[in-house]
Amino acid sequence: MMTILLFILLGLLVSIEASTSISRKSGYKIGNPSTGFVFQSSLSLVSRALIFMFMPLLGYLADKNELLKVPSDILYLYIFIPLLLWILYIIRSKLEYIYIILLHRMHTHGSFFKSIKDNNIDIKSYKKLKTLKKAKHFKKLYTIFLLSYIPYYLAWPVIIILLTLYNDNRAMILGMSSVFNGINTIIITLFIDPKLTQLGKYNNLIQYVYNDLVLLRFYASLIAYLLLALFILGLSIAN
Repeated sequence: MMTILLFILLGLLVSIEASTSISRKSGYKIGNPSTGFVFQSSLSLVSRALIFMFMPLLGYLADKNELLKVPSDILYLYIFIPLLLWILYIIRSKLEYIYIILLHRMHTHGSFFKSIKDNNIDIKSYKKLKTLKKAKHFKKLYTIFLLSYIPYYLAWPVIIILLTLYNDNRAMILGMSSVFNGINTIIITLFIDPKLTQLGKYNNLIQYVYNDLVLLRFYASLIAYLLLALFILGLSIAN
């Protein structure tokens, strides 16, 4: 039961991280991109709060050696990650509606908690954009983005497997998380964000790109799941 809770927290954590693309898109949608970037920082703080719950629970279960009965159990637990990412993609328009309200509050009052009068904001005026084929032309950008998130989604499941198999080395294994996550951070910082900044000059286009990035995270989680299954298969053959 505790391990299930661990993966629910992990699924929520990656979903909040994925919603930063919706935050950025919302900023462009209201014509104030900076608010979307600032709100992204707020979402990062929320994800850190989940890390503060995730890490102690992971450490506790590792110390008790109660993470997994067998490594293959990870395949059932991992499903929370793509499931919550898919739910995020399905409800992205509703979440964007909420984010737009919060961004308007931030822009108007400098607070998320002060409401805005109905005559100051009309959410219904933000209509869906017409199909924009150019948003599908960034194969290189999308490929790099997709590949950068595969190790990100593999990081904790692989670490949990290693903690189950080599519990005596848990301090070193937990330290490996920075390697997996660092790969994603370096690629996003050096290659993805500069390109997104350039595309920000085209308001309609960048909104479609951010929309695609939410879906790409889901695809990356599915590829990570397949690689995780192959890793489990390799372990079973080796043993």
